[in-house]
This record gives sequence, C-alpha cells and structure tokens, in this order.
Amino acid sequence: MTTTKAKKPLPEPAASPASRASTHDVYALLRRKILEHEIPPATRINIHHISEELGVSPTPVREALRLLQGDNLLVATSNKGYATTALLNLDQVRNLFELRLLLEPWAARMAAVNSLRNPARLLKQEIDDFHAIERPTRHSVVAHDNRLHHTIMRATGNENVVVAFEQSHCHLHLFRLCRYDMDWSSTLAEHEQIHDAIAAHDPDAAEDAMRRHLHSAYIRFVPNLTNGEPGAVPLDPIELKKITPTS
Repeated sequence: MTTTKAKKPLPEPAASPASRASTHDVYALLRRKILEHEIPPATRINIHHISEELGVSPTPVREALRLLQGDNLLVATSNKGYATTALLNLDQVRNLFELRLLLEPWAARMAAVNSLRNPARLLKQEIDDFHAIERPTRHSVVAHDNRLHHTIMRATGNENVVVAFEQSHCHLHLFRLCRYDMDWSSTLAEHEQIHDAIAAHDPDAAEDAMRRHLHSAYIRFVPNLTNGEPGAVPLDPIELKKITPTS
C-alpha cells in the first residue's frame, strides 16, 4: 500500500498595492460620509449597494467596514451586517468626559517634566501650524485637537493609558456632534494655556489647565444635545480632584 504525501497548501498571494489602496480609499470615503452624516446615524449598511456605487468589489468594502467597526463608527447587526452607530446622548457624553478627566489631567501633569520627553516643542509646532491655516474648517480644528491631545498622552510613556484613551475614540464621537458654527476660539486659547504650563515644567498648572479645558469643552457640547436649552448636567466632583501619580 502506497501513501502519498499531502501537498502543502500554497501560500495566499500577498495583497497588491492597488487592492490595499482600494481598501484605504473606501475606508476614508465611508468614514467621511459617516462623520458628515451623509450616512445618517443608526443606518444599516448595504455592502453590495456601496460596492456598486463606488465601482469596487465587495472585498475592499468589507475590509473597510471592519476598520470602521474598530473605530466604533459601525456596529454589527443580527444579520451579520453593519449599521452606523447612534450619536452619543447627554449621559454618554458626560461619561466620556469623566473618563477623559481621569486620564488627561494626569497625562498633562506627567508631560510637564523637565526632560527630553516634555512635548512642549511638539505642542508649540502644532499650535503654530494651526494658526497658519488661513481659513480653518471644522475638520482642521478637530484634527488639530486630536493631534494635540494625543501628543500629550503619548508623552506620558504609558502605553496602557494611551491605548485606553485611543479606544474611547472620543474625537470621532464628538466630531459627529460638532456644529459648523461652533466658536473654537476658547478651545485654542485653552490649548495655549496647557502648552504654556507644560513648557514651564509646572505640573500643577498643567493639570489644572487640562482639567479646566475639559470641563469647558463639556459645557460647550451640551447645547448640541439639549437643543440649546439651559441646565447642563454638571460633571461629577472628579474634576475638582487632583489625581497625582505615585511615580
């Protein structure tokens, strides 16, 4: 009796640059449509419809949808499809800011050190680059805000904290709540105060500046969720506490 050796399966061919670009392009386009509400919140996604609309095969669409699910912009549905996530409500925004108040004042304190990891130079460059924009848009402001906060988080050198912050996808969720007519001047002034404290190597001032910035940002978002009615639900007293790391 003779036996034949099982043939080893051939390796999967590597994705071509064109297919990778196609997935990236589909992801970027759908991400923009979701953020701009061209695809409304809580809307089911039809893979084949998107495939036909964009003139691509279903494969890059499925890959892009998985990436968007990782961004928390899509959720899986019971029929193995996807739907865009609903907008955050007032309680969810409040919870998100309370999480940020746990992480970011501490991160600003840790960043305000007299060492090579102090991010003051990077923060100053980010602020200067934004001021150089002739006509800032909602996109450019939110992108600036995201980069500045991530720079401070990364300066802590604590990867677990950075990952926890990134997994909240706070800037993506808040972007969808932004009005086009929001006044961003206060945000930019607060960013400069945070930079100044970090550049001065003043941990107390940096922590306080970040805490005040987050509390003010929360108050600015409340009218978007209450149709402009007064009576913002205050944050828990956590914003009054200084969380000082042991090391």
